[in-house]
Amino acid sequence: MFASSVASDVVQITGDDAHHAVRVLRLRTGERITVSDGAGNVANATITDAEPRLLRARVDQRRHVPRVPPWLVVVQGIPKAGKLDLVVQKLTEIGVDEIVPLKAARSVARWDDGEKKVSRLSAIAREAAKQSHRAWLPDVGLPVTVEGLPAADLTIVLHEEEPGRLVDVLPPDPPARFALVVGPEGGFAGDEIAMFVRNGAQLAGLGGQILRTETAALVAASLVLGRYGRIG
Repeated sequence: MFASSVASDVVQITGDDAHHAVRVLRLRTGERITVSDGAGNVANATITDAEPRLLRARVDQRRHVPRVPPWLVVVQGIPKAGKLDLVVQKLTEIGVDEIVPLKAARSVARWDDGEKKVSRLSAIAREAAKQSHRAWLPDVGLPVTVEGLPAADLTIVLHEEEPGRLVDVLPPDPPARFALVVGPEGGFAGDEIAMFVRNGAQLAGLGGQILRTETAALVAASLVLGRYGRIG
């Protein structure tokens, strides 16, 4: 679970997190828990007070979990309604560091009230990180356009017509910041692919089969994280 800080001798879990711990998980005084601040600092603690809106725990041991390169950003073409929730949840579970929605030419879903949507997606990421015991919370960004991809040391765009496979173009050493760009349903338009290449991105495929966008994002991110020893 997460707390705003684990620096003091007593950590406090408040609000919905405390309610979930006490009412749903039924944690009680004397039980041991693991708490993170979402920034790599983790504490093993023993519960001293368990109230529905406030849980306190005494810190027994504290450690820091460093980030392991690459910082993986998945730039996800905005899919049909509901699919982005699944993408954020699953990418968080496997360890992706940042998720950025992409307004592509073939994106069907509209993106209105961006701040509210990012807040909801961040909440989904937080729950997924809690379930998978992540020490670091992923960043969920506001949507970008194809002209404004996040800066990265290496950008690879998935393209179903590209014969070169993703696993074959990954460098032996991890770049500090790696952007993986996934298209929406229908993939990227030709002029978008041309723009990506002009801007220095590499193209890669995932084999002969055509995957749904949410499946492609999960498979490709898993291949990258597995290549550099972060999963698997």
